[in-house]
Amino acid sequence: MAEESYLQSLKTAIATGDIAAKTRMAATWFRSIVERAKIALSRETVFQTVITEAAQAGGLTSKMWLGKMYFFVYNPKHKMTLPYYDMFPLVLPVERYSDGFLGINFHYLAPKERAHLLDEIKIFVNDKTLSEKTRIMLTYDMLRGFTKFKRAKPCLKRYITMYMKTQFIPILPDEWGPAIFLPVENFKKMSKKAVWMESKKIYSTIRK
Repeated sequence: MAEESYLQSLKTAIATGDIAAKTRMAATWFRSIVERAKIALSRETVFQTVITEAAQAGGLTSKMWLGKMYFFVYNPKHKMTLPYYDMFPLVLPVERYSDGFLGINFHYLAPKERAHLLDEIKIFVNDKTLSEKTRIMLTYDMLRGFTKFKRAKPCLKRYITMYMKTQFIPILPDEWGPAIFLPVENFKKMSKKAVWMESKKIYSTIRK
């Protein structure tokens, strides 16, 4: 039996009005963290419950691996001049720097487009069993020009470690699907639908 794509998983869930039990469990866990994260964001502080909840449910870490997926609370350095930004990113890091990293934040795309992008880049996994060690071996050089992965262009963001308000909340490979479909983006200055429209304008101009 062929492996079901992330896009097909989303279509199936919409068509049947149901999702797998594991997805429901993951969604419950992620949402519990998000509710606490919102409190932290409103006070511009690191709310201890966010860290505690993540640690109890799936671990929370200061270590970051390229090609893995993470949630974290982020308060951008240049938030006053940015046209919009996401304070609860879902990021796949692709390049490391001394003060942070470059990564793909899936929240800048609508759920259907997130699934498209993840399906496109998952061919670079180093382990198709989706074990804890699985990573997507994608680099910035592979993305350059964005002709092969045009949806990645509006999602590629630079993150500075000192502006992270929590440690990383790691998402295990078999939870990537539930994670990208959850409505947990936290955009400021613009609605999520407006952000998604802006992203579509950006990647729609790219020609293969």
